[in-house]
Amino acid sequence: IFMLEWKWREKDIAVEFDVPDISIEGDENLLHQVWSNIFTNSIKFSNDGGTIEFVVEELESGIVISISDNGIGMEQEEMDRIFDRFYKVDTARARNIEGSGLGLSIVQKIVELHNGNVSVYSTKGEGTTVRVELPK
Repeated sequence: IFMLEWKWREKDIAVEFDVPDISIEGDENLLHQVWSNIFTNSIKFSNDGGTIEFVVEELESGIVISISDNGIGMEQEEMDRIFDRFYKVDTARARNIEGSGLGLSIVQKIVELHNGNVSVYSTKGEGTTVRVELPK
């Protein structure tokens, strides 16, 4: 995640981490790709001077990782398609934001390979939270 620091500093985004010392079973490289893809999207769709929170929680059922931003958010019809390959939300096209539209479909596939679940919560104009649940 810290390899992306230059990107969030360029937009003057505050990044807050609440990450206790918890181990996750899984492929380190694939899970790194998950966090990188989600975090990159949070940076892309955050406004200058925004905030991104990276929170890890341990539950009885497993580990929950939430990455939240107070960026531009999405409409429900956009959220319904964000895991589709090559899909880019209208805002990304309108703002000419770089990307292939593959990031979240890759995230979903990797999380499923780890027997987990990924969900997205968003409100247009308020921000987005991506929540990844992984078993212990």
